[in-house]
Amino acid sequence: MLFFQPLFEFASGDILQHEALIRVRHKSLGMLSAKQFIPQLKSDDAITLLDKTVLDQVIKLLKSEPSPLTVSINLHALNWFDDDYWHWFGKRMGNIKAANKLQFEISEVDFYQHLQLLKFAFSRIELVGSSVLIDNVSSSSKVTLLDKYKVIKGLKLSYDLIHNIDKNITQQKQVRQIVTKAERVNLPVYGVGVETQQELNMLKKLGVVGAQGFYFTEPLQEFTNVTVN
Repeated sequence: MLFFQPLFEFASGDILQHEALIRVRHKSLGMLSAKQFIPQLKSDDAITLLDKTVLDQVIKLLKSEPSPLTVSINLHALNWFDDDYWHWFGKRMGNIKAANKLQFEISEVDFYQHLQLLKFAFSRIELVGSSVLIDNVSSSSKVTLLDKYKVIKGLKLSYDLIHNIDKNITQQKQVRQIVTKAERVNLPVYGVGVETQQELNMLKKLGVVGAQGFYFTEPLQEFTNVTVN
């Protein structure tokens, strides 16, 4: 099952993006998240098939949904570095007009550690008009290097930086440093996992431009165009 976690812009209260989240209903364990069931997959082929299936479903939604909202997908690290996957991706996207509504999220660690291996993936994404978000960002040290990657359209902070940020000066300084450097290369910074009004207020104060999390809404089974004030 696909659920969608809306990301809200602070200035307007509008939804900027829906992050696609996988859920599996187990007959005895109930609803399982991707982190819970993906480690149980027995082969690389199964992981690749899962990501292809998710992409297929998201493409169908984007083609049928008149909204200008984008949808982001978190790919398994295995597929980010698999040229065969990206050859398939190029063929699958074809002349799909909704390609510009599609974003792919890659963790900060995987991005910086494997830049050379990501060249082909980034070239395929850029070619069809889609884009990339850097996820789980926890450091400002290399943010300005992102300026040369035009396919990258934003940063999502790590949950560890967000949780209880209103009570932790060190976290506040780290986020402010990330935002300052991101502004130099015209990249918006978003928060994830926001759970309280206090966290939200602090993120706004530090220059973060939008966020998602249970404070706003739980993941939804359908797109929504509601606003948050």
